[in-house]
Amino acid sequence: MTRYGFVASGGGYRSFYTCGALVWLAQQGMSVTHITSTSSGNNIVLDYLMWDRTAEALPPTLTKTLRLSIKDIASVFANFLGLRPALLPNGSYLFTVDRDSTRKSLLLDDPARRTQLTASLKDTAWSIATTNLSKRRSECFAVRDLLPTVDDASLERFMDVFLAGITTVPYFKAISIGGDYYLEGGYTDNTPLRPVFDNPEVDEIIAVDFTDYDYHRELERIYQKNLLMLPMNSIDMYLLTADLGLTLPNAHVLAEARRINALIAASKRKTLTADGKTYHAKPLHILRPKNLESMTVSLKHSAIQKEYFELGQQEMAALAKGMGKADAG
Repeated sequence: MTRYGFVASGGGYRSFYTCGALVWLAQQGMSVTHITSTSSGNNIVLDYLMWDRTAEALPPTLTKTLRLSIKDIASVFANFLGLRPALLPNGSYLFTVDRDSTRKSLLLDDPARRTQLTASLKDTAWSIATTNLSKRRSECFAVRDLLPTVDDASLERFMDVFLAGITTVPYFKAISIGGDYYLEGGYTDNTPLRPVFDNPEVDEIIAVDFTDYDYHRELERIYQKNLLMLPMNSIDMYLLTADLGLTLPNAHVLAEARRINALIAASKRKTLTADGKTYHAKPLHILRPKNLESMTVSLKHSAIQKEYFELGQQEMAALAKGMGKADAG
């Protein structure tokens, strides 16, 4: 059976698309050996790994999302963003994170979910990509190392890394780990391919790329708004600017991955070592949805998470047929 690596890129509520792809793979019995993630992808992967497939049709937070009751929407919002408004905003960040409440909303205080996460991590490696702002570099953390056992002591370290992986400025305060400041991985690499390329147990890679977005259209929409709407225009423009900075570098990352594969193929070998690093040839399959909005928290879009999830399932099924693996498992 082909062993897949899966890359859950950051992208706000777009990551419900990612969840659709992961759930589809699980339902088909296709083996996902290693998952990497950053930003909102972290939330989706955690939910996926705490999914008891013998008793539940879908992962727990996703189930609440699709049910869409008022209580469930509030719960999903708290789980997905893990934020609380600051009592007295000081101008340097807008939200603070209540670690205890966030851990609870992520279901990490539930003994049954801890047991399920422990079992899942034995079968599936998980790497969280962050940006070490102090050292100006991308840094990945292996969750198996952070959580040798899923207990209170280990979860403290895990929560540092998990929160760092979803931290964007100026929305959140940067996370301090070992004296360095950390932010989400999207600032340096929103599609963290390296850990799955490095893992010899991964045969092929499936990655989600959210950069197929009509930025021209979005700029036109903002530029043509009423000039008196300065506050709302500024918010929309900031969100767009942040999205550009976090996702456009994906094109370079994916091009480098293809170049590595081409170089190894040209050498007629399965691996290539250069500068002390060994590169493995891995077929790369890209899911590239078009024009998915990153933030959809509004009554007008109350069902968009479900739509994204279903789209992820459909496009993963279509991609699998192209890979010739639709009947795998």
